[in-house]
Amino acid sequence: MTSIFTGIDMSDPCAVWPKLQEALDRLLAGERTSEIEMRTQVSSVRKEFAQTDRMALQQRIRILKLECARKTTGRPSRRAITFG
Repeated sequence: MTSIFTGIDMSDPCAVWPKLQEALDRLLAGERTSEIEMRTQVSSVRKEFAQTDRMALQQRIRILKLECARKTTGRPSRRAITFG
């Protein structure tokens, strides 16, 4: 299986989160598992995501999006204050 991360700089959150979103989209479309391989210059890790991993994958995508926004704008994203 060819890695979805081939040619992607793993230290760049703006490049990584769209690929993780692809894996999540496959799971949401009904695939039982979605396998990805993450390669850096020093190591290679293969991870298989199952339906039970959706929440963790969604959380990681949210974090990477925030890191990407911080990287591109130079400041953290703003959030509204809510009271419950």
